[in-house]
Amino acid sequence: MKRFISLSSIVYLTVLITGCNAQQKNSKEIMKNKEAISAFYQKALTVNKDTRPTAVLTRLMAEGYQSFNSTGSKGAKELMRQLEFFWKLIPDLKWETQQIINDGDKFVVRSIATGTPNGDFMGLPTNGSKSFKIMTIDIHTMKDGKFVSTNHIEDWATAMQQLKSKSSSDETMKVAMDFMGAIGKGDMKKMVSLMHDDMVWHNEGDKSMPWIGPWKGKKTILEKFLPEFGSNFKTIKWEPNDALSKGDTAAFFGNMIGELTKTGKQTEEFTYALRVKVKDGKVILWNWFEDSYAVSKAYHNK
Repeated sequence: MKRFISLSSIVYLTVLITGCNAQQKNSKEIMKNKEAISAFYQKALTVNKDTRPTAVLTRLMAEGYQSFNSTGSKGAKELMRQLEFFWKLIPDLKWETQQIINDGDKFVVRSIATGTPNGDFMGLPTNGSKSFKIMTIDIHTMKDGKFVSTNHIEDWATAMQQLKSKSSSDETMKVAMDFMGAIGKGDMKKMVSLMHDDMVWHNEGDKSMPWIGPWKGKKTILEKFLPEFGSNFKTIKWEPNDALSKGDTAAFFGNMIGELTKTGKQTEEFTYALRVKVKDGKVILWNWFEDSYAVSKAYHNK
């Protein structure tokens, strides 16, 4: 018994086979593009020992490639130079892909970028002590395993916020207050930890009083000034009333009473001013201004 295949069946089979071939080809294209995207994030954006951004991007970028953001665009060579610079500036730069969404030749990639810059980062001085962690979104147009174009956005504003220290004025005030508190409590360990190696302790006043400075260097202050001052002057009252800071400098104003151990005589209550400078989180200048006449009178028992 002969069997006949209708024309419609032949057409259906042809369409089915053609569709399968197209689907297979499309799947291969998608896989090829995803492999290129993986290499882009793992081998060009992320610092590693095996590759360099320029070498990776040279084989991944299509001719005429452009990268677009809210301020303009750059070509492949500009992108290569930027990434080479980033690798030096951010030696632990890492770009971790979180999600990829594909629609035709478009691939949307959501990533997390992290790093610890050491140098000028977009105009912000950094020293490798702070890191950033931000979200990034890229929309890549791909063709045959190559990048045709990229539209991207990174949350650099958050990165800058994360990298910024607290206000330098706030940091200065905190260090100065901590040092002052350690003095008040007699906490030598804390004091020593907050003293810069090049610290200067400068008390103005009657040069015949043995603790009048300046005293230069942490070692000198600890071994000579503090014992000399401690054996000659006893603080009866020390009351800061006002304080302000700007940048690396803090100033304090208040009232105090002292007793001179040489004579056992107390000063009358007098006002003082204190200028403090902080460097690298430590006190580098402790500049004391007081009614040195009142102190001198008590010291000389006048």
